[in-house]
Amino acid sequence: MTVDSLAARLARTDSALALLQQRVATEAASGVRLRSRIQLDLSARLVVNASGTRGVGTAAEIPVFATPAPTAGGGRGRPQVLGMSMRQSLLGGSASMDSVAGATLLVDFELDFFARALDASPPLFPEPRLRTARLFLVWPRTEVLVGMDTPLISDLNPVSTAGVAIPVFAAAGNLWNWLPQFRVTRTLATRGEWAVAAQGAIMSPNASERSPGATGTMDLGQASGRPALQSRVRLRHGTDLDDRPAQGVWRSGVEVGVGSHVGWLRPSPSNTLRSWAIAADVHAALGHGVEVRGEAYRGALLRGLGGGGIGQNFGTLGVSASEPGLPLTGTAGWLQLNAQWQPSLVQGIGCGTDRVSGDRADRRRNGVCALHVTWRPAMPLFMSLEYRRFRTHYADGPWRAQHWNLAFGVDL
Repeated sequence: MTVDSLAARLARTDSALALLQQRVATEAASGVRLRSRIQLDLSARLVVNASGTRGVGTAAEIPVFATPAPTAGGGRGRPQVLGMSMRQSLLGGSASMDSVAGATLLVDFELDFFARALDASPPLFPEPRLRTARLFLVWPRTEVLVGMDTPLISDLNPVSTAGVAIPVFAAAGNLWNWLPQFRVTRTLATRGEWAVAAQGAIMSPNASERSPGATGTMDLGQASGRPALQSRVRLRHGTDLDDRPAQGVWRSGVEVGVGSHVGWLRPSPSNTLRSWAIAADVHAALGHGVEVRGEAYRGALLRGLGGGGIGQNFGTLGVSASEPGLPLTGTAGWLQLNAQWQPSLVQGIGCGTDRVSGDRADRRRNGVCALHVTWRPAMPLFMSLEYRRFRTHYADGPWRAQHWNLAFGVDL
């Protein structure tokens, strides 16, 4: 090797090092830092959802069950609805810090633009909505969560790019509502990559309902003056499950859980009712890029957890307009199978159902099946197509609806 060739190689190495230093300096300068000097990592999803519904659902963008739609002549019509929206775009952030009270501090939050979700006509100017905001303190065997998150007994959601603002299988087995809570997880035993943990949560009371004829805004759960309580025991196989994205297909790992819920509702000053549930969940990798995830529960007065009882706490009104009907009990669950045989392609199929028993329930049974395909031709672009079919039983029989959603967006 000649002296000239060595000099040329050294020159190229110096040039490469200078370029690398410049990139590192640029990245460091562009990082977002908080007043506490902790670096904040931002993430965003910008997505346009084009959707259509044949039949009548609860909402044009994200229906959760079919609703009756008689025509002027008294027959059963099949109207069609078409629309486009960017309200399911997301904005999030996360930060971490070591050695805080001997623990690792993790903070994250996520927003969408679905604040006025119940408007009959979707607004042209979407408003931000806080979905989750969580503070974790993590020790080797103990974890504390303070913030707003899904119910402890129903911590899973199906994979979807069309059911983000309201998760898929809501009112069909999926309790999803984001509620303020204080949660503790304690690992009880480990053997290899297997671990057993006990969890408990104190949650904000929420019934998503007011007393019939009431003029105030107080929720029946808040009126009880008691928090909701939840517990869960989980069995895990895998050491990095907490670091995996909720919408990603698991390549390895298993988590199985069994939980319970108790809460209280006060429909009148002299009457306090108990909300309860027994639940189970599973999320497991089956190998070869295939996973299964699902949940099941049985309970009563669960509308406030996110659509339990097909969005109903009570049957039709009681003896007076100021009293609700009798509490409704539901048995529900959902299951989804997802596959990612290629890095750029994810597909899946799933179904959910909720059967309600009780005095004069308006909606008796709701069944939903869904198909989804997501293609990522090049990062950060993605496209997805989803289809859902609804069959909701009322006193006069079943009503059906079909919904499709085409999404195009970027993950930043």
